[in-house]
Amino acid sequence: KLRGSSLGGHLPGGNRGEPPRCLAPGAFAGRPELVRGRVGEAAAMAMMSVVAGVKEYIQAMVDRISGMKVLILDSETVGIISMVFSQSDILRHEVYLTENIDAEGFFEQEEKMRHMNAVCFLRPTNKNFLKLSQELKSPKYNEYYIYFTNVVPHHRLEQLACCDEHEVVQQVQEFYADVFAVGHDLFSLNLPSTARLTEDRNTWSSYEEVVFERMLEGLLSVCLTLRVVPAIRYTGSSQLTRQVAERLQVRIQEEQSLFETIERERKGEGAPVLLLLDRRNDPVTPLLNQWTYQAMLHELLSMDNNRIDMSKVPNIRPELEMIVMSPSQDPFFEENILANFGDLGNNIRKYVEDYQKQTKNTAKIESIEAMQQFVDQYPEFRKLSGNVSKHVAVVHELSRLVEANQLLDASHLEQEIACTDNRQEHFKSVMDMIKGDKVTPFQRLRLVLLYALKYEGDQSIPKLKQELLNKGIGQDQVAHVDQLLRYAGQHVRSVDLFQNKSWTSYAKSTITRQIQGVENVYTQHKSHLQGVADSLMKGRLKESTYPFVESYRSTPASREQKVTRAIVFVVGGTTYEEARDIAELNKAAEGGRSIVLGGTTIHNSRSFLTDVAQLNMKSGIE
Repeated sequence: KLRGSSLGGHLPGGNRGEPPRCLAPGAFAGRPELVRGRVGEAAAMAMMSVVAGVKEYIQAMVDRISGMKVLILDSETVGIISMVFSQSDILRHEVYLTENIDAEGFFEQEEKMRHMNAVCFLRPTNKNFLKLSQELKSPKYNEYYIYFTNVVPHHRLEQLACCDEHEVVQQVQEFYADVFAVGHDLFSLNLPSTARLTEDRNTWSSYEEVVFERMLEGLLSVCLTLRVVPAIRYTGSSQLTRQVAERLQVRIQEEQSLFETIERERKGEGAPVLLLLDRRNDPVTPLLNQWTYQAMLHELLSMDNNRIDMSKVPNIRPELEMIVMSPSQDPFFEENILANFGDLGNNIRKYVEDYQKQTKNTAKIESIEAMQQFVDQYPEFRKLSGNVSKHVAVVHELSRLVEANQLLDASHLEQEIACTDNRQEHFKSVMDMIKGDKVTPFQRLRLVLLYALKYEGDQSIPKLKQELLNKGIGQDQVAHVDQLLRYAGQHVRSVDLFQNKSWTSYAKSTITRQIQGVENVYTQHKSHLQGVADSLMKGRLKESTYPFVESYRSTPASREQKVTRAIVFVVGGTTYEEARDIAELNKAAEGGRSIVLGGTTIHNSRSFLTDVAQLNMKSGIE
C-alpha cells in the first residue's frame, strides 16, 4: 500500500485552480495521488528558457522536503541536474548525500539512515522501476518522495504500490525535466548514435526502438517544460522525421489533459511550432573547424554534459584536470560563449588584468603564453579566482592545438569549399594539403569529405582517396568518404545545400570579407538550419518542403502567419555552430528569445563521423 494522502501541490506559479491529473478513482484510494508537475510561468514560458524550466522543477523538488535529505538519481538524471546545478548549489538545499541507483554497490549498503528522507529523481524506465521496487522492499531511509522526469504508465504505479510494504512512499509526482539543458536556448537528449534510425524500420534492433522512444519522451517533456502546444512540422523528404512527428502528435493527444491548461493560457496567440529537421540535409556543418569559444571547446577538447577532461593537456595542474564550462554557472563563459577566437584572447587578457588590479600585481601580460606563465608563477592569484585561471588554461590549450595542427590553413580551405564554387582550384588546394606535412591526417580526411560532398560524382574524388591512402591513412578511415555519401549524399538531401555558388557570389563575398575584417574568412559559413529557422519565423517556410502533421487543425491563413515561438529539433544531432546561428536570430528578434534549438546529441566532427560509421555495422547491438 501507499500511505497517506497526497502531499502534492504544484510548482510556483500556481495551477489557477485546476485539479492535478490523478490516478483512476479508487485505484489508490486513500494513498498518494500521482501529481503532474508544472513550472512557474515566469521561468520557462515567458523566457523560452530550457535552463530556467529544468532548474525550477529541480529547485521545487529539493525545497519541498525540509531537513536533511539524500538525493537518489540514475545515470541520466545525474547529468540532467549537473547541467543546471553545481554541487555547492545542491548542498545549499540541505542535500547531504547523493546516490546513484545504477551504482554497483547501491543495494549492498546495509546501514539504515532513518534520520534522512529520500528524494528520488528518476527517468520512468523499466530498469528504474525494478530497482525502485527493490529499494522499497527494504528501505534505507525514513520517507521517500518520488519524482519522475516524464509521464508514468499506470501499471508501473501499481507495481510500486505493491512493493511499498513498509509504507514509506509519501508522494509520487511527474516533473518534466527530461532533457539536458545545455543553455537557455539549447538542449540535447545525449543520444550519440542515431544513424541506424535512417534505415528501414523493419531492420531496427531493440536499441533503435529504445532510442526512438527516448526521442519522443524528450520532445514531449520539452513541450511541457516550455509550456507549448506546438503545431508540428517535419522535413518532407525524411521518413524518419515524419515518423517522429506523427508519433509525437499521438502522444500529445494521449496526454491531452496535460496540455489543456496551456491551450487555455495561450488562447488567441498563433500556435508555436515544433520543426523536426534531419541531420542528413546538412552534413557539412558538423565537419567544419570552429572559431567561436563554445564550439571550439567541443571540437578540440570535447564537452560532455558541460564538462571537459583536461587530464591529457601538457603540464596541467591537478585542480584543472576536469573542468565545468556552463553558461548558467560561469558569467565569463556566458559573456564570451559566441566570441570568435581573436576577440576571446583580448577579453581574457582584460579578465586577467581586472584581477591583477585587485591583487595590485603589475606583471606585464602581452600574450596568451604570458598569461599562462603569470597564473603559474602567482599561486595567490589562483586562489583569488579559480575561474580566471581555468579560462586562461583552456584558451592556452586551444592556442597550442590551433598552432600544432595548423588549423588556420585547413579551416580557410574548408570555408572556401563550403561557401564558394571553384572545383579546379579546390581540387588543387586539397591535393596540395594532403601531400604536404602541414596538417594532421584527420584534417586531410575532413577536407576530402567536404570536397566529396560538394563535388559528388566527380572523377577527381577517387584520386583524393588514393592520395589519403598514400599518406598512410587507413582504409577504414578513407571508407568514411563513401559512408558519408551513402548517409547524406545528393540522393538523400532535399535541399541545394551549396546553393550553386558562382564566381560572382565568390567575388562578392571576398569584397565583404575585406571590408568586415579577416576573422570572417573563418566564420563566413552559415548553417542550412539558420536559413530554415529564419524563414520559419517570418512565415515563409514552404509547406511543400516542411509539411505540418496531418492532424494539425488550422486555417490556411494561420499557417502563413509569422511564428512567435518555435522549437527546432535536429534528428541526428545538432552542432554548436547551429546554436550560434540560433542565438544570433534570437538576439535580433523583437520579442527576445523566441527559438529553442535541440538535438538528439550535440556533434563535433569526430562524433558525427563515428555515428555515420554505425551504418557499416551489422544489425543488433554491437
